[in-house]
Amino acid sequence: MDKKILVALCFLLTVYNFGFGQTKGHTYNQESDSNFADRLTWVNEKNTDIHEMNFVVGYSFGSTKGFWGKIPKATLSIYTIRYNRKLVTYNAKHLLEYTAEANLAANYTLSNTARYQAGSYSGFGISPLGFQFNINQQNTVQPFIKSSTGFMYFKKPFPDGRGVQFNLTLELGTGVEIMVLENISLSVGYKYHHMSNGHLGEINPGVDSNIFYTGFTIF
Repeated sequence: MDKKILVALCFLLTVYNFGFGQTKGHTYNQESDSNFADRLTWVNEKNTDIHEMNFVVGYSFGSTKGFWGKIPKATLSIYTIRYNRKLVTYNAKHLLEYTAEANLAANYTLSNTARYQAGSYSGFGISPLGFQFNINQQNTVQPFIKSSTGFMYFKKPFPDGRGVQFNLTLELGTGVEIMVLENISLSVGYKYHHMSNGHLGEINPGVDSNIFYTGFTIF
């Protein structure tokens, strides 16, 4: 009888220790998650500078061949208006923004190659999905990284009759934003810009452009 009681006590003690250990571990995870969440602060919608308007001019001196794009030496000039909305800060220092762009005017100029004829292609585009991450938003000079995706539409098929007028775009870049006034900043940067038709045409050569740009933001 004593042995049975001893076995039962050992069993109950084991179950208790196991349950306590599980609860303790779970509490630690909650605390870890809480600490991480506490570092994220959603931007208050009552802030007057939560919305921004950005005006950008960019130029690519020549497209590269061999990554995604297959058309070399194509220049690109682009004029963009962009809307930014501040979303969340991390550690009260770093800022994540949503961006949406309208490329009001874009012009590709192609040089003669063995596969494509020289020509000029004008159009417009929209990039409705983008994000920008500013580092040390309280500083006068703020490095940032940015990405976006969208489309461009041209007056004629690109790069010739075997292509299409509607093309998809993807870009990723970096730069610095410099505060010049309380509600105005100047940006300079570089972005890799890819455009292709996603195999909607007979051919899908694509263009990889290295765009250097500058612009100013009002908020």
